[in-house]
Amino acid sequence: MSTGLRRAIYAVCALLWASGCTWLVVHFAFPTATDFGPAPNPFEPLLLRVHGWVAVCGVFLFGWITANHISDRWRRAPNRISGFSLAGFVVVLTASGYALYYTTDQLHDVAAATHEVMGAVAIVFALTHWWNNGRSASNSETPKSVQ
Repeated sequence: MSTGLRRAIYAVCALLWASGCTWLVVHFAFPTATDFGPAPNPFEPLLLRVHGWVAVCGVFLFGWITANHISDRWRRAPNRISGFSLAGFVVVLTASGYALYYTTDQLHDVAAATHEVMGAVAIVFALTHWWNNGRSASNSETPKSVQ
């Protein structure tokens, strides 16, 4: 994978995670007090717009990765489990994010809870995959001892 593509993926994933987690904190910890009870924080719509636009970039990049990166590296076993887990998370996050806009109220609540929990935890799977990738790359580059 090229350095530019890798950096774009890292940036998009970091922005997605940061904007989503920031929205969660603002939504649950800082509601606006009104005469009629708590109301959404005024920053929530902006955070959701940023998260949504970055998500479009993320879906594009993960489609690109699926077409190239996954198919090229499927035969290499070291990162297969972490990569498959990460891809599964992306599929569920994409489907649940879509469901947040285009479903009924009952399904919306399930999609919201799924998206919030899996989105917050996805960073663990992403870091595990990238950390394993760095380890396997460094192991393949170390010279074998001369006998």
